[in-house]
Amino acid sequence: MAKENIKVHSGNRCEIKFDGKFLGLLQGVSASDDYGPEPASGVGDIHVQEYVPTMARHSVSADSMVLIAENMRQAGISAENGDDMLKGLVFDIEIYGKGPSAGLLRKYINCSYASGSISVQKHAIVVNQAQFNALDVTGKGI
Repeated sequence: MAKENIKVHSGNRCEIKFDGKFLGLLQGVSASDDYGPEPASGVGDIHVQEYVPTMARHSVSADSMVLIAENMRQAGISAENGDDMLKGLVFDIEIYGKGPSAGLLRKYINCSYASGSISVQKHAIVVNQAQFNALDVTGKGI
């Protein structure tokens, strides 16, 4: 009898949703969690006794091919201009594993569009890069 032998996460076996929607041909997602550790020491002692977390910063970067039918702006994920940014829209970014034993790997909660760029090159597909800031994160899968 055959059995599942999956020991690593692969981009071939992951699905990424922005606000519950797949964005089409997403090329890559990078996520970062920074807790801003600061050294703590006492008077008369230069040795660090502990690194104290001071601020949780969660960020996500995404690269996607811009499709004619749908892209990040049409999905309401990235802003068209400054007026769009003032709306204060937030959404979740979820990373799922594919397969019978896979589920939610990581969820970035209440993400805001921070910045982005578009790359237009000759003889190449137009690509949109975007960076997001999240208020919180859950998921132990990755």
